[in-house]
Amino acid sequence: MNLKIDTITEHIPEDAFGYSLALGDINGDGKNEIIVASTNGPKGATIKVFSPNKKRLKTFHIGNKKVNTIRLITADINQDQIDELVVGITYQDLSGEVKVFSVKDHRTIYHWKSEREYDAFGFTIAVGHITGDEGIDVLVGAPQPIQRGKGKVYIYNGKDGSLFREYTSRISKEYCDFATSVAAGDIDGDGFDEVIIGAPGIPRGEVYVYSGRLGWLTQKLSGDPGFGINVHVDDVNGDERKELLVTTKDLHGNKVSVFQGGFYPIYEIMNDEVDIGFGETMITSDINGDGKKEIILGAFDAHHKRKKYAGQVNVYSGDEGKLLHRWYGQNEKDQFGFSMAAGKLDNAKDSLLIGVPREILKKNGLVYIVSME
Repeated sequence: MNLKIDTITEHIPEDAFGYSLALGDINGDGKNEIIVASTNGPKGATIKVFSPNKKRLKTFHIGNKKVNTIRLITADINQDQIDELVVGITYQDLSGEVKVFSVKDHRTIYHWKSEREYDAFGFTIAVGHITGDEGIDVLVGAPQPIQRGKGKVYIYNGKDGSLFREYTSRISKEYCDFATSVAAGDIDGDGFDEVIIGAPGIPRGEVYVYSGRLGWLTQKLSGDPGFGINVHVDDVNGDERKELLVTTKDLHGNKVSVFQGGFYPIYEIMNDEVDIGFGETMITSDINGDGKKEIILGAFDAHHKRKKYAGQVNVYSGDEGKLLHRWYGQNEKDQFGFSMAAGKLDNAKDSLLIGVPREILKKNGLVYIVSME
C-alpha cells in the first residue's frame, strides 16, 4: 500500500505548531478544514485554519496569557449543518476556559470559565448527546491537579449553553486525578451516550461510566495506578456497538485495554517502554479503507535509533489489536505523534494528521498529512 505524505508548517521556531489538531467543515463549504493549534507563537497561542490543499484561511489569536494546554474538537453543536470549533484552554496559572466558535458567522456561541482557582478547567473536553435535546452537548474536565486531584466534569447543554449536570469525584482518598480524561458514547447500546471519566490516581486508577440519560453511576472499572489516563469510545471491531478504550500509564510501560459494553475485556495492546507517552494520544479511524476502524496510538516521547523523543505513531487493527503500521519521527525531539486527527480531505479514504510540535527541538513545528492509496 502506497503512502502519500504532505506537510504543513509556519516556519516559526519554538511555536509548538501542531500541539493540537482537528478536522471539520467549519466554514460550510462542504469540505473539511485542517485546524492547528500553536501554544507559543510570537504573539502568544494561536489557532490556524487551513484548506484541504494547505492554504491558510484564518488565524485566531488566543492572547498574551501563557498557555499550558489547548484541546480542539469540531462538532455541529447547534445543528445548523456546519461544524463549530470547540476549544479548551488551560493557562500556566491553572485557570481555564472553553469556547465554542462559529467560524462561518465570526462569533463566539458559548464561553465557559473556571469556577475555582487552579482547577485546570478545560484540560479535557469531549462532545456527545447527553441531555436529549437536539444539540450536541459539551463535556469539560477540570481535574484540579493541585487540589488533591479531586476534580469535576461539567456538562453544558448544546442547545442553550446552560450547565446541565456536573460530576464530582466520589473517591475519598487523595490524588485520584478525577477528570484527567473524559469521553462520551453509547457503549451499552441503549441509544443514549454514557459519560466516561478517567481517574488515573493512586493506589489504583479508576474509570467511571455514568448514564447520560439518568445521571447515575452505572459501572466502575479499576486497574493499576495510571489506569484511565486516556479514554476513548468508538466501534472498532465492526459489531455496530461502541467499545471503550482505556490507556494505563504505569511504571512497567503503557497499555490500552479494549472493553465491550464498557465492562467486558476483549484484548489489550501492550507496550513495555516506560515514559514514552504510548496511548496518551489516541484516535480511531478507517485510514486503510477496509471498512473497519483502526486504533491509532501516539507515543510522542519514544526513542528511535538513538534519537531521543523522536516519537512514533502506531496503527492497530480494531478487531484484534494487531499491529499494522508503525512510523517514527525523523529527528531527535520531534515528538512525532504529540497530537493526531483523522477524517476526509480530498481522498476517498480518511487521511491521518500527525502533529510534530518540535518545541523542545527549538524548531518550527510540522503537521504531517498521511493518506493510504
